[in-house]
Amino acid sequence: MADKSKIEEIRDFIEKCPLLKKGKVNVDYIKNKPQSYSVDETPTEPILNKFTDGESRRQINFDFSIQASFSILENIKNSKFCDDFTEWIEEQNDIENLPQIEGIESIECTGRGTILQTTESTAIYVIPMKVIYLKD
Repeated sequence: MADKSKIEEIRDFIEKCPLLKKGKVNVDYIKNKPQSYSVDETPTEPILNKFTDGESRRQINFDFSIQASFSILENIKNSKFCDDFTEWIEEQNDIENLPQIEGIESIECTGRGTILQTTESTAIYVIPMKVIYLKD
């Protein structure tokens, strides 16, 4: 049995992204200050395919959440960050640098970064993501 959960492995992987300021990523919790990050698992049907040999292809859907400063100028920077992060994930997937999950096939962003919520000075952006893996 693995020492870490799959979501912990995903968090550890994302923390290696050079775009993250301060680099610390929480799980299911985002601090109320700019440059805070969280990996938040979203409900989904985990099994994509079942095979006759008992193996299955599964998914973990989650949001990568970013608490960022919010203003007209900051929003442009935040949008660029979301684009750059998505590109970094694509690059890691292409070179098969993936989270340490047994049977992992891919990690990907399934959408662009969008604003989930705002205050007068901050916004939470979410980038929907998923991991696909094989399970015996």
